[in-house]
Amino acid sequence: MKIKILHIGILLFFFIAGCGSDSNTSISPPTSGNCPNGQSLGCDDNCSLSPSEFDVCGVCGGDGSSCEGLWNIFYDVGVPIAGFQFDVDGAIVAGASGGAAADAGFTISAGNTTILAFSFTGTTIPAGSGVLVQVEIDGDANSACLTAPIISDTSGVALDIEFTCDKIEY
Repeated sequence: MKIKILHIGILLFFFIAGCGSDSNTSISPPTSGNCPNGQSLGCDDNCSLSPSEFDVCGVCGGDGSSCEGLWNIFYDVGVPIAGFQFDVDGAIVAGASGGAAADAGFTISAGNTTILAFSFTGTTIPAGSGVLVQVEIDGDANSACLTAPIISDTSGVALDIEFTCDKIEY
């Protein structure tokens, strides 16, 4: 009887000891904090001294060639933007998204040659500069040009702006 209790005790000991071993734990994916020797984590989840980054098309490690039909509209304004509208001459608009408009939660509508964007909740694009919106063009984006842009401030008043084919300034 003593031998059976001893065997059961030994088996129980190994069972309990085995439950806490590292062999049953999962390996965590790498993070920037645990990359070795000054490396950084890239968009491909690999540590490297020159990590992969997203290109302007949103492709990890891409070279921007997959978004030939995307056209960036830039802005440089000193007041918050509550909404905007503009037409595109020289190309057909297939869609619009991204940029500061998307970051601000704007609803962006695109149709044929017109882009319209505003917020249903009253958020604004902060004063500053950068990409206002990316426009998807059917055809050559190099032939597209902004026409008739309207930028509204927080009171709904249209700003007296200056513009080029791809930039709005106030």
